[in-house]
Amino acid sequence: MKNIPTKYGDLRARTVKKIKRFRKKLVYDLKFAYVRTGHAKNEFLGFLTVFNVKRSRLVKTERLVHFCPEKPRLYLNIYMRRDRDPSVKAPVFVYIHGGGWIGGLPETREAFNTRIAEAGYFVVSLYYGHSPYYPHPEPIENIYKAFAWLKTHAEEYNIDTDAIFVGGESAGAHLSAMAGAISSSPEYNARFDLDPVSRHQKIAGLVLNCGVFDLKKALGTDFKNIELYIQSYCGGEPLDEVTEEVWDEISPIRHVTPDFPPCFLISAERDRLAPLTADLAAKLAECGVEYAHYHGKGRFAVHAFAVVQILKITREAMFGAKLFLRSHTPPEILPRIRKL
Repeated sequence: MKNIPTKYGDLRARTVKKIKRFRKKLVYDLKFAYVRTGHAKNEFLGFLTVFNVKRSRLVKTERLVHFCPEKPRLYLNIYMRRDRDPSVKAPVFVYIHGGGWIGGLPETREAFNTRIAEAGYFVVSLYYGHSPYYPHPEPIENIYKAFAWLKTHAEEYNIDTDAIFVGGESAGAHLSAMAGAISSSPEYNARFDLDPVSRHQKIAGLVLNCGVFDLKKALGTDFKNIELYIQSYCGGEPLDEVTEEVWDEISPIRHVTPDFPPCFLISAERDRLAPLTADLAAKLAECGVEYAHYHGKGRFAVHAFAVVQILKITREAMFGAKLFLRSHTPPEILPRIRKL
């Protein structure tokens, strides 16, 4: 058999590679469409049922506030007490929803957010853009645009933006932890194209509910559809093409320093991602960072359970989260915070 000339051999190799890549992309696109449809259904059912049960009636809402003129689809919702004294500055809590980076909406986390607002916080819940349409690093950069909006409207709402609280569940906890790392590590901060108004935003504390903090390690957890979620977050590119530099950049646990913000961690006994929260707790302890950890146990201790306010373990976790927020709220604001 004659040897194939080098140039034809190279062409054949490139063609085979392109075909394999096309096949991977086709499989991803089909699976993404199926999973995202399921997500939308679950979010809608959750919106009508468990996600918004026990929504506080003491809170008023401003909806669909667009914080980024260049990206009109992005928006935030605001929650604050109806009887709030507008002459007194309120501490800010920014909530970043989960949904595997491909789904989730602020409207389906209102029970959680209104309970935090009821305690006296000015709560902002963000829609930061779904992947792969907004791939890394756009979600975190969009979040910093929302931080900038808060700073520019601080006087209008009389809110304290010197140091804000940030939290979220699942993918939202991942992005919250990224914000924590950006705020405490100049080297990590420099990797991103952040809004200059908020680039150096200080974070008073993080509330991290069943988060994903090392995305490469998450691939080995058998969490349902985790490969699809991470691939989407990376823009839909095959995971075997993700470089080590990118894995490092999207894994906030690798950027925890002694200056990392204090944390309230929530994990669940029946959540396959729980070991990632345990890893973060160990890293925080190693770096001397203050943290508290609530580990939910029992039948309902599933992934991101704390967004469902009707559960006993959620009430326990929420009580701990509010105590954490209260203990890190500036003294001049603390006396005005309502009872837990």
